Amino acid sequence: MSRLEAKVPPFDYLKGRKFTEKLKEVTGCKTYELMSDYYGVPSSTFSTWHHHDRTGFELIVREHLESGASVRYMALGEGKPFPEDEEVTAPTSSLDKYSLINGTLEKTGSVEMGVSTLSDFGLVKGSVIVLEQNGCLQYINQTETKPASGDYLLDIDGVLSVNYVQRLPGKKLAIAFDTSTIEVSEDDIKVLGRVAMEMKKK
Repeated sequence: MSRLEAKVPPFDYLKGRKFTEKLKEVTGCKTYELMSDYYGVPSSTFSTWHHHDRTGFELIVREHLESGASVRYMALGEGKPFPEDEEVTAPTSSLDKYSLINGTLEKTGSVEMGVSTLSDFGLVKGSVIVLEQNGCLQYINQTETKPASGDYLLDIDGVLSVNYVQRLPGKKLAIAFDTSTIEVSEDDIKVLGRVAMEMKKK
């Protein structure tokens, strides 16, 4: 039995590291760990693709639907990452924006931020929220819940606030409140995330 000749033969798809490097470029993720968080897949998946020269076609479709990145660029390495005739030339993420009202978070809208900018600060969509306070936008990394030194979003007896925290010996924390500082046990509070970056109005 003769085989029909394909009218649309298979393309020479990018495989392995050549493919994943294109994904890093369109997402703005500088490392495979960040890209793992971005897509919600184990980082070992990328290692498997590298070792076996595979192509993650589902991620091509997902990224195209999310950001408009060129399928031809991701799959074949042809053309440019994003169509020239579109205003958006780089992928962005929509982040939930909140305000602190009476010690609770209340959603007030959303903020668009370039994925590459988030990556520069070690942030990925899904693990960051934006808090608006006094004309300042604070981008809070919710994965950093073990305070060392810096500004953190804290839950103290059910009341939320952003305070400067300094770790002390013996599982103690020094928390700044305006002009005073108190010392508490690490178990007495809940850390919801660290302020990774801020944007202020001038």
